[in-house]
Amino acid sequence: MLKALTKKEIIDQLQDSEKWIIKTQELQRVWIFDNFQEAMSFIIRVAFLAEQNNHHPVIKNVYNRVELQLNTHDADNQVTELDIALANSINQIGLGSE
Repeated sequence: MLKALTKKEIIDQLQDSEKWIIKTQELQRVWIFDNFQEAMSFIIRVAFLAEQNNHHPVIKNVYNRVELQLNTHDADNQVTELDIALANSINQIGLGSE
């Protein structure tokens, strides 16, 4: 079973940790794009990364705003290394602004 990470472990392992909201049971991040098409392009790229990592975020989209929420259901909805790995992969996409 996957181990829930402490806030310190999350911050130590998460690239661009200042751009993510670190809550007790999830990581959240918001991106703002110039338009809906750019937001959807980002979502599609996230979808491919999620499939590669076999770990899938909650994705919310309204026009040019995309919000992601990450946690591990198999670890009692806590943040684990799976979430960190996916978040770090998503950070590499480098689109939009916060």
